[in-house]
This record gives sequence, structure tokens and C-alpha cells, in this order.
Amino acid sequence: MFSSYDTLDNDDLTLLRQVLEDVCLEKGIQLGGDEARQIARELVNWYLFVKHPDQLNDMLKPLAP
Repeated sequence: MFSSYDTLDNDDLTLLRQVLEDVCLEKGIQLGGDEARQIARELVNWYLFVKHPDQLNDMLKPLAP
């Protein structure tokens, strides 16, 4: 989780949204569904440690069928 000192700016949110959309499209998951929300939570948690979109995408692959 993010500490109270961590913030996301517009560039961060844009990157995170694009990765989420790519993963959901690839896996056939609707963005508004429970699976997408779970993936989004994991994505934000991992973003603390991994900033590159391709690496984030690779990390999310095992989460979705």
C-alpha cells in the first residue's frame, strides 16, 4: 500500500489506467467488474516498486484467467 507520503500525479494515473485497460482487453475483462477492481488494486500496490508499464503488465498476467 502507499504510505501517507506517496502521491500519484496525472501522469501516474494515466499510465496505471492504460496498463489496466491493456490487461483487461487482453483477458476479456470488463473495466467496471470485480476482476478489474482487484487487478487495479494490485496494480497500484505494485506501482510503488515497478514504474515501467511492460513490467507492470507482466506482473498482472497471473491474476486474470
